[in-house]
Amino acid sequence: MSIQANAAAARLARWLLGCAVRHWPAESRPWGLALAAEIDETASAREALRWSLGGLRVFTRSVLSGAWTWLKLPAGGSLPGGAEGPAGSSLLPKRSRAFTASIVGAAAILLFLPEGREATRTVRASWQGYQEPSWDVRPLKKLAARAEEERDASALGFVALNTADSERAAALTERAVAIDPTLIWVYGVRNHYASDDPRRTEWQARLQAADPGNAVPDLFAADALVEPRVHMLVEHGATEETVIRVLERDPAWVALMERAYRAPRYDSYVQKYYQLAHSVWSREQYLPPTLALCRFWFDAVPGLLNIRVYSRIKVHEAKSARAAGDMKRAQSLLEEVDAFGMRMADSGGEKIEQIIGLGAAQQAEQELVDIYSSTGNTQGARSVALRLAQIEGRVQGMQAWHDPAVPRSKGHVGDINASEVRMARFRKEATLVQVFGALAAIAGIAALAAILLLELWPRKIRKPILRRAACWTVDSAPAMLLAASGGFLVSFLPFQRAFAEYRAANDVLSGHERFIEALSGLGQIPYYMLGAYGHVTIWSFATIALTALLLFVVARGIYRTIES
Repeated sequence: MSIQANAAAARLARWLLGCAVRHWPAESRPWGLALAAEIDETASAREALRWSLGGLRVFTRSVLSGAWTWLKLPAGGSLPGGAEGPAGSSLLPKRSRAFTASIVGAAAILLFLPEGREATRTVRASWQGYQEPSWDVRPLKKLAARAEEERDASALGFVALNTADSERAAALTERAVAIDPTLIWVYGVRNHYASDDPRRTEWQARLQAADPGNAVPDLFAADALVEPRVHMLVEHGATEETVIRVLERDPAWVALMERAYRAPRYDSYVQKYYQLAHSVWSREQYLPPTLALCRFWFDAVPGLLNIRVYSRIKVHEAKSARAAGDMKRAQSLLEEVDAFGMRMADSGGEKIEQIIGLGAAQQAEQELVDIYSSTGNTQGARSVALRLAQIEGRVQGMQAWHDPAVPRSKGHVGDINASEVRMARFRKEATLVQVFGALAAIAGIAALAAILLLELWPRKIRKPILRRAACWTVDSAPAMLLAASGGFLVSFLPFQRAFAEYRAANDVLSGHERFIEALSGLGQIPYYMLGAYGHVTIWSFATIALTALLLFVVARGIYRTIES
């Protein structure tokens, strides 16, 4: 080795040992100083380097020993001089830092398990009304990137239906349909009301050509044609009669609606939307439950106001034909409305669709009963009256259904009582979930605040009562956090079972309805506190807090008076 290399090695050895001495723990620093002093006595650069490495090993053991000793002390305790509190070691927490860290770490592990992450995501979403938060965008981008690489058409269509960026959604839709032409219905859902999109006409033409005999593509086209005008009228408080007078003068809209009413099928693509969401969400289990809610289902449904308006126009034409003595035309118009309404009601779409369809059929059949009765067709009148009674029963059953916290679900009317029983059970279980979640959040924040206060700013806690409170919090809050986290996960198990049943469901529509029931039950408390009753809740808390403060001030004044 050359002289220059020897000199460089010796300087490196001295520099390493000097760095170690500067950071050496105070209780064993004399050893470090002695090692640094002896390095000048080495005979060669190699010996100096070996001496320096030996000193670094001693330094590492000293640091680890000091760290373990520091961890065995309570929060706020220090190695050299003990506690720094104003009253000495008597005002320190009872639990060591190692114990506190292990309890907090165990709680963190519970919450970071897949089950814990799903529970946390779901409860957090319930407090946001199951609206799309910013963190839902990242999983969608990740899914879209992988779907493009793997040419996964269903995943591309799913992301397109859940993406707010219209340009990005259009590109994803084109890509999905190019891979799988059966996803062409996504065109209609994505471009339903986009009257200013230059691709609208082309997409509607392609959808109409791909799905002949379905009323919905024509209804979508009619919606896009008049939606800006209808929206402006509704915004200015126009009545439905005003909307009727405006729309019945539009021949293009009337032609589209007439063709839709005469179509042999009604398929609003809601079932396809749910099936796609179920398939992708069940497969990609890292996706949040908000994406399985199908929040944009209304884009898969034609404009219900237009359907109701056109039904009223047709019924009015039938009345006019009857007044003119043309019973055959009146009966034909009413039967056309009745048939369309029943096709819509029996399509298995959203319940609001079924209600609108049944309402149209009900209105037409009421007029048919009058026509048959006036013409002496007793058998026809009796048959229509029987169907009318059945329709009224279905409508009443559907109107009894109500879900205030999340978007309405779909499917045929089942056992309303069974649904209400499940909803009541989910609401009770959701109360435990929300209570344990709130306790875990409060305990975690309190523990973090107390630990930081004792570790970073111990001298700022001058009052013994405040320091005792901080010490009690450090001792108690981590255990409360662990217990609340465990209770949170256990109480969330019924909802995880509901999610698992939905993922494994063969009947997507009924599975999705139970999935909605679970999320609806979970959203009851946030809905009450932040929804329509939010102002009542806020004023109640404010009143209780101010009353408690007033009682505290009065009691403190009385106590001081007695003491003086």
